[in-house]
Amino acid sequence: MWKNGTRWVYSITYDEGCAALLDHALPVHRRYGVPGHVAVLASQIGVPRNVPGSSYHGMMILSADEIHSLRAEGWGVSCHSMTHASITPGNAHYEVVKSRAVLEEMLGIAVPLFCVPGSNDCYPASLAVAREAGYSGIMTIYDDINTRHTDLMRLCRVPLHTEYPPPFFSAFDPFKRIRQAIEAGGWIIDYCHCPMPGKPIHPWKDCTVEQLEERFQAVRRFGGNEVWLAEPGEVVEYLLSTGHTP
Repeated sequence: MWKNGTRWVYSITYDEGCAALLDHALPVHRRYGVPGHVAVLASQIGVPRNVPGSSYHGMMILSADEIHSLRAEGWGVSCHSMTHASITPGNAHYEVVKSRAVLEEMLGIAVPLFCVPGSNDCYPASLAVAREAGYSGIMTIYDDINTRHTDLMRLCRVPLHTEYPPPFFSAFDPFKRIRQAIEAGGWIIDYCHCPMPGKPIHPWKDCTVEQLEERFQAVRRFGGNEVWLAEPGEVVEYLLSTGHTP
């Protein structure tokens, strides 16, 4: 069992923290009572995203005040590195350790989770310095559920995308991993970037607003009173407070 006797847990995260979330995703969250979570770059708060070649390059990123407003509604925040560079042993201290200090000073809050940028190729170098930085958890993009005994330094996230990349071409599935989480008493952490109405910014990296609503409907329908809707930081804090063992 999880908090308040719930059977399973549902969370969702948004990489980059685009300000357009306020216009498009936030109203859906409010309708269904689902708290969100943004993974932001320490060097890019309240400015246009400056990662050339990214599908989200040039989009405005949430300001510190906007992040605090989301936190007041139950949202969480994690560090997504300093610059979104590929993390290696050579730059890990800057991208993983220093980024946390910079982000915490900028926001004036504790940021206990790290979210691996790019691909899972960045995970080993991130893990090597994460404890030095004081993180209590790392979110990856390994596609699976988590359980009460998952290593908090290797949290899996489920892609919430319109169409998964080739060679698979997997179409959006609003029910993805829900039955697995229910049966295993597990924890789903979805991830996408910035859902937009009608058409995703990039089908491999995002869903639409309509698909986001389908997902929340499925979680609510099959979860009922047995699902704990929580942002990832709250779940990690709960696990640590109840004697979590991987």
